[in-house]
Amino acid sequence: MASTINASSTGKNYKALASYINTKELPWFEWFPGHYLKLCKLNPITGQIITFIRSVTGVSLDVHFHPGTVVVYTIQGAWTYDEGWVAEAGDVVFEVAGSTHSPRMCGKEETIVLAIIEGALEFRNANGNVTFVENWQTLLKRYHDFCTKEGIAPIDITSFENSSH
Repeated sequence: MASTINASSTGKNYKALASYINTKELPWFEWFPGHYLKLCKLNPITGQIITFIRSVTGVSLDVHFHPGTVVVYTIQGAWTYDEGWVAEAGDVVFEVAGSTHSPRMCGKEETIVLAIIEGALEFRNANGNVTFVENWQTLLKRYHDFCTKEGIAPIDITSFENSSH
């Protein structure tokens, strides 16, 4: 039989190694026409990007390549790669490293997903050539530029210090 140890009853002082993110304090900002981001965490050590993506119905994201894995949890709406499935609210899609695709929003309402991206997104043209690379640094710049334009103080989404954010 497994026993549970209550940390407060042991007399030991444990410290949670966690970074709390209050997403209500984070703004949505336009990423591409019809696509908006709410960045939650950018990891400058690993390059990991944790973000909400909100997209209007009918739009597609340009073709891009992922050198790392991506996990996408669908919160609202629906989207597809037109490969025989449609991800709807509650569905999880795991994209293997080396994937190239162009997600299309196909629901009757805006689509909102939580994406955990390991590394960069390499956007490609019709010939398969890289047109630009989006990574934690370029997204951080977009976020800071938006905050400056709107006159709001950016929250440090790269820190792993425990704070109220």
